Amino acid sequence: MALTEAVRLRLEGAGFLKLFNDHEEQWTKMAEEAKALIASQVKGGEPTVDDIKKTLFPLIELAPELRGYLAKEKLTQKYWVGDFTDYVIHKVYQPKLGTPKKGKSK
Repeated sequence: MALTEAVRLRLEGAGFLKLFNDHEEQWTKMAEEAKALIASQVKGGEPTVDDIKKTLFPLIELAPELRGYLAKEKLTQKYWVGDFTDYVIHKVYQPKLGTPKKGKSK
C-alpha cells in the first residue's frame, strides 16, 4: 500500500517524523535489507513496494524503538505499525508514479 497524504499527516501529527529522523539509519538499513531479501525471490530482482512491505513489516513491528514509542504515546491501535512501515518505505524509497507505457502489457 502506498502512503496517503492523510496517513502521512496523521503520522507526523503523532510525532512519527521525529521517530524516523532519530533512527533514520536503522529504518533505512531495515528497508534495504527487506528489499534485498525479497528481490532474491522475485523474477527480475525488482520487487514492488508491497513486496518490500510484507518483508519489512515484521522487522519494524518488533523494533524496540517503535514499540517503546507506541507504549510511551499510548498508541494502541494496530494500524500504527502498518502505517509506519509505509512511512519508512516512502521516506527511504520515495516511490513515485510513472507515466503509463503505451501498448498492451504482456
